[in-house]
Amino acid sequence: MDYKDSKIETIDLNLFYGNEQALKNVNVSIPEKTITALIGPSGCGKSTFLRTLNRMNDLIDGVKIWGKVFIG
Repeated sequence: MDYKDSKIETIDLNLFYGNEQALKNVNVSIPEKTITALIGPSGCGKSTFLRTLNRMNDLIDGVKIWGKVFIG
């Protein structure tokens, strides 16, 4: 799926809290008008991923983020 066909897409998204990597090379395409669930064990990065999409992690000191996020 091309990002132009997606409402939300991440490409090689990485996030570090200091020296600890919380997200590693996350590639996700979420099409428009779909229901998507993020499931996994505690501490696997679900909330971190969602906070990255809405830029809440930008407010945390020591967080380093790189990769691409397309929302539209």
